[in-house]
Amino acid sequence: MRITLGPGVMVAAAFVGPGTVTTASVAGASSGMTLLWAVVISVLATIVLQELSIRSALSTNQDLAPLIRQFGHARGWGMPIALLILCSVGLGNAAYQSGNLVGAALGLTGATPITFIYAVGVTGALAAVLIVIDRYRLLERVMLILVGLMTCVLTGLAVACLPELAAVHRQVVASGESVDATLALALIGTTVVPYNLFLHATAVRHRWSGIALPEALRQARTESVVAIVTGGVVTVAIMVVATVVIAGDNSQPALEALRFGIDERFPGVGRWAIGLGLFAAGLTSAIAAPVAAGWAVCGVMGWNASSGSMAFKAVALIVLAVGMSFAIFTARPVSLIVLAQATNALLLPLVALVLLAIVNSPLIPNDYRNGWRQNLIVTAVIGVVLMLATTKLISVFS
Repeated sequence: MRITLGPGVMVAAAFVGPGTVTTASVAGASSGMTLLWAVVISVLATIVLQELSIRSALSTNQDLAPLIRQFGHARGWGMPIALLILCSVGLGNAAYQSGNLVGAALGLTGATPITFIYAVGVTGALAAVLIVIDRYRLLERVMLILVGLMTCVLTGLAVACLPELAAVHRQVVASGESVDATLALALIGTTVVPYNLFLHATAVRHRWSGIALPEALRQARTESVVAIVTGGVVTVAIMVVATVVIAGDNSQPALEALRFGIDERFPGVGRWAIGLGLFAAGLTSAIAAPVAAGWAVCGVMGWNASSGSMAFKAVALIVLAVGMSFAIFTARPVSLIVLAQATNALLLPLVALVLLAIVNSPLIPNDYRNGWRQNLIVTAVIGVVLMLATTKLISVFS
């Protein structure tokens, strides 16, 4: 069966960013493969929620943001949800964009002689060019190449580490403390992210425009599962490598320890392998975040959300510019990131609940609404998401 890659790859590219690389490295270094279950749960939850986004968009031929706005206005709470989306996806992505650019720049400086500030500039310029030229298929191909590069590099390293994994895992678990629940939730939280729901809905409409709905849904679902599972495999690969090469040594930052450990076992490889992997992870997320913000903000405001519109480009480039400013001039934009974490923690379960209501509502053609089994599965996933949101909010405000 032929699989058409594109929108799902963008989703995987968005969630496998520097935050995922760092979190998975810390998880492997401190707990070995003990938290593998958290990655499995996060992948399954992402598949379920992204399918709701796909089905809602394709069956109504509407992007997610205007669909939520339409659903909310009919019930009198359109303005509060619009403000929450603006704050979380718009402001939140601008805050997280600094981390994406910093991660990509660290990868580039690790693999090349280029300085950090120039690396941020190069990464930001590449993202800006892809946003401005308005060539959606080119954007898909760039993301596909970068995800392929990241997957090959990191899974290749993981395969090389497999012979040592069992012994080192036992050693790490024996010498470590109990499993960190916060770290488990962090692994889930770096994968199940709200802006991917908006990104995926618009991307599938672009990709499968003009194709019969049943066939478009079949292709979109298949491609989504393949891409999201691939993203999960990359996360597991990072955990495997970190387990073996760091082996419980938490005396230095995870990424530095990872690069140093790989260089020790594979001389000359760690510098370029981690550099290229981190650069690809950072650049893909640095492209996806402004694009998702542009689509979501324009959609919820009722502006033209076409990737060629001035409104879309303005929002996306503002998000990119704010992220570049923080990456260059600020070590860590603490207050903005705290606000982004809080609003995202609120937005994710809220959007998931609204999506569940939408796919059971008359907005969706009858043949494409949820059945009771689907509602049961989605409810279980939302329960996990609510647990994640509650824990995240407690950690943010404590």
